[in-house]
Amino acid sequence: MIGLRDVASGDVLWSVVPSGSLSLAVSEWEAIRVYMEVGSSALAPDQTEEFEEGSVTFFHLCRRSYRADHSLLRYVGGFLVIQFFSGWTLPCYISGWVNNRPKAAFPKEVLKWSKPLPLEQHAMPSEALLEESTEIRKAFAKGQNLLDYFNVKFADPAKKPAMSAT
Repeated sequence: MIGLRDVASGDVLWSVVPSGSLSLAVSEWEAIRVYMEVGSSALAPDQTEEFEEGSVTFFHLCRRSYRADHSLLRYVGGFLVIQFFSGWTLPCYISGWVNNRPKAAFPKEVLKWSKPLPLEQHAMPSEALLEESTEIRKAFAKGQNLLDYFNVKFADPAKKPAMSAT
């Protein structure tokens, strides 16, 4: 769950974010944290083509891949016929239309106070946050994940294995 506090009234709106495991939940939170710290450019690289599953572009990519990997007879019988009877790209367009409809997940008050602030009103990250982020990036470079990093950081010193000089 993620709690969003309204500063004016002090009320907290709890939003449930479904997750299949602790690792996925931590990944979701890490994505939110990086977005808040760095901005949207840190989450998704610029893409010229969108190959999201269910899109028309993805459909044509699959069609070209199937054609490249199979004979003409199997392509016609195994792909074209099935796609013809399933609506060709019509399901992709319907899916895109449904996904682009406005969502009504949050109350109007939350949508009102969650609009982006002008750049000059953005809070700057504290020195402690910047140091922590640097440590986490170093841990990622060593091949650790976020859970490993915090397990090492907050481990009981008595239980830490002794370092060997090799």
